[in-house]
Amino acid sequence: MKKQFKSDQLRTFLAVAQQRNFTRAAQMLHLTQAAVSMQIRQLELDVEAPLFVRNSRLLALTPAGETLRVYAERIQELHEQAWQALSCETYERSLRIGTPDAYASVILPAALRAFTSQFPDVRVEVVCLPTLELGRRLESGSLDLAVGTCCPQFPGPPIFSEELVWVGASSATNLAAQRPIPLALFEVGSAPRAHAVHALEATSIPYRCVYSSPDTMGVLACARAGNAIAAVPRQSVSGRLLIMGCEDGLPDLAPLEVTIANGRTPNGPEKRALMDLLTAPSICRLGSMTS
Repeated sequence: MKKQFKSDQLRTFLAVAQQRNFTRAAQMLHLTQAAVSMQIRQLELDVEAPLFVRNSRLLALTPAGETLRVYAERIQELHEQAWQALSCETYERSLRIGTPDAYASVILPAALRAFTSQFPDVRVEVVCLPTLELGRRLESGSLDLAVGTCCPQFPGPPIFSEELVWVGASSATNLAAQRPIPLALFEVGSAPRAHAVHALEATSIPYRCVYSSPDTMGVLACARAGNAIAAVPRQSVSGRLLIMGCEDGLPDLAPLEVTIANGRTPNGPEKRALMDLLTAPSICRLGSMTS
């Protein structure tokens, strides 16, 4: 008999992957920590591989865990789509757009307000995910449009640029003088990681990756831990983080170019209208103003 994933196990796995902590995941799912731990342990036995690295307070996904996360998110999304297809909204038109959190709050409100005035009967579904995952969802057809940073996996003409800056905890400014420099980096293939690595290699500054995360909040959390420096969008910097630069011996960083990518779904009038709104000069200026 073929092995099959249980939906409750995948839901628990995704909660732990998101929260990076068994206790917080249990609170989110309204389960006991023991129940969450037991489900993850059983899932690891089923796949015959560890899914999390447990040698630190903040859990990290193993390579097997990263692979399962991608499929688990798709399975969960298909479950949600199936329920929606069988609901009373079956015949309602919808448009699915994805963007990282930072861009959602900057360029989406004005564009969505104008879009709804043109198409009041169209439901807009917004998904906030890192750029590389948005690219995968565009490829699979589960998104119609997405806004993200330009990279080989997410190509397109830039609609605005965003400043990328070095940051570190206020208590750990001496890290810039270390060799190799300890870094908190975005996932492999992402534009912020590529820019940071290129800047250091171009100036022959050795580095090592001590933390990694696919999203901005994860990278910022790693930088706030005080053991690494990170390269992040300037508008995301807050709290006890200091912006660092040439005066600290760090090289200049190329800005992030932000683009809008089209999915495989048909280009209907609603989709074309939203693309036009997101690339309108007034919307792009909003993005540039945050840089």
